[in-house]
Amino acid sequence: MWRYVALLLLLTPSLYNANKFSEIRETCLALDDLVSWAKAHHYLLIVDFLFGIRVAQGELEMLCQNPQSYTWSLDILTQIHLLKNKVDRLASLAFYDMQNDTDNDYFKKFQRLVDTKYYISSHYSTERRFGSIPRFPDPIEQDPTFSEQQSDGCMREILGTEETPACTISRKCYKQMTNRESEDYQLTHQLLYLILAQVRGCSKELARVTLIQDTSVIELETTFTAKIFQRLPSILDSGRYDLFTEMVMIGQMLNYREFYRSKILELLMLWQDSTGCYNDDTLTPPDLKNQTNYIGRKLFADEIIDDSCSEHMTALALIVLTLTLRHQLHSLPQELVTWSFANLTLISLCGLVLVGLVVCFKKRRFRILRHFLA
Repeated sequence: MWRYVALLLLLTPSLYNANKFSEIRETCLALDDLVSWAKAHHYLLIVDFLFGIRVAQGELEMLCQNPQSYTWSLDILTQIHLLKNKVDRLASLAFYDMQNDTDNDYFKKFQRLVDTKYYISSHYSTERRFGSIPRFPDPIEQDPTFSEQQSDGCMREILGTEETPACTISRKCYKQMTNRESEDYQLTHQLLYLILAQVRGCSKELARVTLIQDTSVIELETTFTAKIFQRLPSILDSGRYDLFTEMVMIGQMLNYREFYRSKILELLMLWQDSTGCYNDDTLTPPDLKNQTNYIGRKLFADEIIDDSCSEHMTALALIVLTLTLRHQLHSLPQELVTWSFANLTLISLCGLVLVGLVVCFKKRRFRILRHFLA
């Protein structure tokens, strides 16, 4: 019996680790398929997609520069390096194509958004968790004053233009981007605005403006993200998968643990097309298709290529899968150390007991103990 107990204790961490590594390999494979699809269509990619590529570039670069080699297997390290190189080549191709497209006015407006890598997790390195989530009232109709064009303009204020220095935060934009009645894409745009301001080096300006308004950046982020988290089930049930994925992306960017649940990753795996892209057209409910009055439909813009693949949703999935991979890998050390310590302790105790019993029986000592165990 003791032999079976010891064997079970020895195998438990191995089985646990094998399952974790299997999940990581699946994430790497999904990313590889997605990037391969994008590379085959690099000349058709839009600004939205290049933004996703830049986030993936930064995250993969950090993983390669700071590998936890004592817990990551060699094949996983190799896969990460191969993915990084593949994404780097894709970024160069896509940026070159856009830069040389003289008719791409949208790229000219947002070139500063995609001219650099993004190291999102370095700005949000501390894992966050919700405490008690406030109960938000049922969503109302979207704010008719919210303008997609104005939202784009507010993003460009942060980035800087020929007329406006970077890190400009106008009163008009601040009011729109901190409106607490926002829902859906308006809400994700607001959080992206706060994230972009901080990763682009505008933290001081943002903190100063929020202080004047008697609030703080962290309070706004917490409130908006909690609302997103509360809305996720109904968004999923309604079949609005593009919005669901965008909300998950924002929650992961801000490093809230609740957005890394395994069920979310399972959905992303399920929705991925065999080609590697994501088909938003077949996922979106018919009553939401071609609605010209559906405000804030996309993060920036979208295009459907190959008759079905949504560049927007595929770009969102690229970010979500990359951030998920980072979370999976960074979760390994603590989990493996915890399991190893617990199991080694139990195994050591069992081993000592077994050795003691063997000594007792072989040397015919402690006759009372032998008689009791007979």
